[in-house]
Amino acid sequence: MPSVASSVPVPVAVPGGGAPTEVAEHRLVWQGYAYTARIATHGVPVTEPLLVLGGSDQTRHSWTRHERWLGELGTVVTVDLPGFGDADFLPVEHGIDFLAESAGHMLRELGLGPVNLYAGCYGAAVGLRLAQRYPHLLRRIAVQGMSDHIPRWFAEALVGWVRLLEEGRVEETAEEFVRCFVPPPGDRTVRKHAALTRLMYRQFAAQGPREVAVTVERNRRLLAHEWYRRAAVPAVPYLVFTGEHDTLTTPDMVRSVAADLPGARFTTIAECGHLAHLQRPQDFCDLLVRFFRDGLPEDAGLPYCTPFERY
Repeated sequence: MPSVASSVPVPVAVPGGGAPTEVAEHRLVWQGYAYTARIATHGVPVTEPLLVLGGSDQTRHSWTRHERWLGELGTVVTVDLPGFGDADFLPVEHGIDFLAESAGHMLRELGLGPVNLYAGCYGAAVGLRLAQRYPHLLRRIAVQGMSDHIPRWFAEALVGWVRLLEEGRVEETAEEFVRCFVPPPGDRTVRKHAALTRLMYRQFAAQGPREVAVTVERNRRLLAHEWYRRAAVPAVPYLVFTGEHDTLTTPDMVRSVAADLPGARFTTIAECGHLAHLQRPQDFCDLLVRFFRDGLPEDAGLPYCTPFERY
């Protein structure tokens, strides 16, 4: 099925890369499942397009705020792959490989490769599988909040969430969800903890029947398929990072992933947990822009990051 594109001019200026001069959406179909790509163009590109593969509860519209800074690179691509956002429901028998194939199909269909890739959390599993299957489509890769295994406590939590959601106990599930993704600060400084707790709870609790069904199937997918695969990856620049207080994918867990990627740079973003893109959005974007534009020189020292480690 050919893509269907629509372009929307957006003239309002904002800091960083500014507002996009054009936004085009493309409806695509892979193996019978429809999904939507969003391409936001910001002036003259300074590097390859940036493909964003976000976490499990993010959609192609979750990154519009970040585009004010990421747009400095030129072109930002977000996507609702099958099973995300308003894309077609994706049954559990389709795993991470299917999602990676969908992303590869999008890049080929729209003539976008090679691209720079940011891949976070659930999207990082898809992004690394994309790199293994289609290495020629990627130029630089940034990976956030990715582990080489699903912790047992989180796997047990997923089973519990599925049961609660099937029983219609959405608000109770929202409380459990927030506790996993937004841990209490304790004696640490965790930015925007109270605001982020409220935001995440409201978003999760507001899910309708379709969104709940999608969430249930996505959680089942994590447990039913291979999460992380040690296989050859392209010899491109890698940045691997997470929040310094991340309890879901701890810094040491993310270091294990960095060790599998040739020449990877590793760091943590200070005063953040798993959701650094929401806790320090401008600093988060600054890190990505520097990496994708300049490659982060060896002496790069950033006030919001711990010292870079080389793997």
